[in-house]
Amino acid sequence: METEESRDLEAEAAELEERERTLEARKRDLEAEKKALRAEAASLEGAEVKSKKPDKVTLVSVSNVEEEEINWLYPPYVPRGKITLCAAYPGTGKTYLLCYMAACVSTGRSFFNLIPFKDEPGKVIYLTSEDGIGDTIKKRLRICGANTDNVFTVPDGQNNLLFDSPEIEEFIKQIKPALMIFDPFQSYIGKEVDMNAANKTRERLNCIVSLAQKYNVAVVIICHFNKNGKGDAITRVMGSTDIMGICRSYIALGNVPGEEDIKYMSHEKSSLERKGKTILFEIDPDRGGIVYVGENTLSMDDYTAIRNKKRAKDAPALEGAKQFIIDQMPDGSRLASEIVTLAKARHISERSLRRAREELQIIVQKTKEFPPKSLWVLPEKAGQPEEPQAVQETLPL
Repeated sequence: METEESRDLEAEAAELEERERTLEARKRDLEAEKKALRAEAASLEGAEVKSKKPDKVTLVSVSNVEEEEINWLYPPYVPRGKITLCAAYPGTGKTYLLCYMAACVSTGRSFFNLIPFKDEPGKVIYLTSEDGIGDTIKKRLRICGANTDNVFTVPDGQNNLLFDSPEIEEFIKQIKPALMIFDPFQSYIGKEVDMNAANKTRERLNCIVSLAQKYNVAVVIICHFNKNGKGDAITRVMGSTDIMGICRSYIALGNVPGEEDIKYMSHEKSSLERKGKTILFEIDPDRGGIVYVGENTLSMDDYTAIRNKKRAKDAPALEGAKQFIIDQMPDGSRLASEIVTLAKARHISERSLRRAREELQIIVQKTKEFPPKSLWVLPEKAGQPEEPQAVQETLPL
């Protein structure tokens, strides 16, 4: 009897918890609807008086201003009704990460280990001018487990939109997305706009800032870093510093020094909440696309300092490995297995040898014998017409 009573009490407690969660979710929904209605009413009022003479600017007491709570898509990284900036160098997985975020929203599941503010599927508008929809975006969304019925985009060849294009608001009204992605920033600011001129970029960006707030949409804009690699995480972002000024949250992506297969997502700016921890992840299509690895408190600037220190430390070893390869190839080519064996005898690491081969632009060819063997060839010798022959010789170590 005690066991049955225990089970009944546990079931009743679980039911109460579920009802409490449902009520909380409903409360948040009503607050969001209320906010959207207020914004729409304000917009209509503004439209009515647009043709009239502007009212005189007045002051109000802050005590008469209604306090509002921040709505989140994934706290503290992605707020709703605000702009989030995501910046990265090419090859750091930014498109994959945003496809993963879109997949999480479309199915209502956690983004990494972050519980969504509303634990239910939402809709996504993904606008891109860099990647093909069929060969890249849809494929990655599928790998990340997206409900593609909830993800909307513009077909290839039709994406000539700008931040202030009237179609943007029409799309938002039609789809009612929880998340909207622009990839990349420079495609939607317009070719005629100087990205380094604050007065030009702010005018066009204000349109999307206003729409995000009006419709309570989380807007993520993907940016690139400048090519010279100078500056900190804030000043490296291409364009005017005004771009950084309009975003309420900014996340940066990069590769972990010495472990290039592991990526990091660092929270570099947060105007609404304390910054979140840096999230480490891998990209593996066989395991759902994005694989959570862990967390730490390192920033992008910390990782840059580690990388620069590592490069300075590795420079002598790298130059020594390059000279070693050249010395071992007096005729311009040599069997790869022989060079690797000799490098081990000289205590040259595999990493230094690999980097030296890449910097020397060594070409790998196959010998004519069976089974064929790998032959390293200096680039200036690769164009010669004669076929490479395998040479076996005894070398002093």
